[in-house]
Amino acid sequence: MATATEILQAGVNADQFLVGPATLLYQAVTNYNTSADTAAGFPTGIEDIINITTGAAMTANGWTYLGYTENIAMSRNRTVVNLDADQEARVKTVHDVWENTLTVTALETTLAKLTTFLQGTTSAAVAGSDPAQTAIYLGNSADIDYQRVAVIFVDDQGAAWAFVYRKCNIRPTGGPTFTRTGRVEWPLEITAYPDTRVTTVTQRVARIFKTDASIE
Repeated sequence: MATATEILQAGVNADQFLVGPATLLYQAVTNYNTSADTAAGFPTGIEDIINITTGAAMTANGWTYLGYTENIAMSRNRTVVNLDADQEARVKTVHDVWENTLTVTALETTLAKLTTFLQGTTSAAVAGSDPAQTAIYLGNSADIDYQRVAVIFVDDQGAAWAFVYRKCNIRPTGGPTFTRTGRVEWPLEITAYPDTRVTTVTQRVARIFKTDASIE
């Protein structure tokens, strides 16, 4: 079985030597159109997302590691509205909005992975360039691309956890920060929405998987 380090380093460029506490994967936009619980659609288990033996992403099911990240924070909360008949007593409290967000700093910025959250065109070779160059092109997106996102980590008992979100929008919340160490930091926010294609209302946002025993 893959070790926690192997899982966290999978998909990261060889020159990246730091390992974060968790790893972030996203599924291809085209796979989001597959709404059923299947290997190629919304996963039925962790093994549909990564190969637990090797730690590699299941690219055949559309999953890709975002790369080297740090400070992945998941938030799930709700706001409520207090209905008042007058200014002395609350009559009723009702649910207003559920919020499900992930904030993360992306540190590995290959062109292919930049394309994902900047919603640029596919990277392409620049004709006649010397040295050889590739480029992505950015503009105003025609619409919002939704895709699935998974956060995977291994706890201190060696069990693997996967938080998988059905319908997400990945976007930068600011521009890149160029550090003295030579790395580029991109602050990202991922908002998870309910996937209304799912019949059961209580299963429309996310699912958590956990192995019953250590995978190491």
